[in-house]
Amino acid sequence: MTVSGRCSAGALAFIVGALQYVTLEAVAAAAWIEPRYDHAANYISDLGVPDAQIYGGRDVYSPLAWVMNTGFVLEGVFFVLGAVLLAVLFRGVSRWLFVGFAVLHGVGIVLVGLFNEAADAGPLHLIGALLAIVFGNLTALVAGVAAVRAGLPRWFSVASVVLPVVGLLSEGVLLAGLSDVRFDGLWERGGVYSVTVWQLLIGVAVLATLRAARASSPDRGRPVTHARRRT
Repeated sequence: MTVSGRCSAGALAFIVGALQYVTLEAVAAAAWIEPRYDHAANYISDLGVPDAQIYGGRDVYSPLAWVMNTGFVLEGVFFVLGAVLLAVLFRGVSRWLFVGFAVLHGVGIVLVGLFNEAADAGPLHLIGALLAIVFGNLTALVAGVAAVRAGLPRWFSVASVVLPVVGLLSEGVLLAGLSDVRFDGLWERGGVYSVTVWQLLIGVAVLATLRAARASSPDRGRPVTHARRRT
């Protein structure tokens, strides 16, 4: 596979991972009847609990828990695949951090999907959630710092720094207990959706950069970074 082919596939992996995640979350949330799923108060993880119960003070029952848990696992697979394919864009320490953090995110979100929060193995779910949120955001941050040098747009670099900072701060508010319980779900989503939005952005940024490089250069086999450095 050519470098441009790897980059295209990696970009699509990130986009597909993000889209399937939010789609399956919406499907699982819509299946809640009694009580209705509350996006402000309920955690995303609540959607993966198949048995009706009171958990963490919340009335939890997800009829389509398997749908959400599938979304968690697929997110991990697509995220790691995208990072491995796009690693060619980065050099040195940035490359290793990008892939390493992505793998930790992937392992974490797969644990979230395999062990629901209310199960006997709930601690594994918690560990997985922390890994997924922290290292998903750190993956974005590494990409943002190295983006311009990799030949990606400056707007993407800025967004890739702002999004994880906001996401980690949002999660910090939740973990520090500074949130009203009625809005815990919103604060949690701040730390999760920052990663989801970033996945869409890196996919779009890479595909747009590849298209521009191909349009401006007769050598269509050159990677994004090399195409910019040699012109």
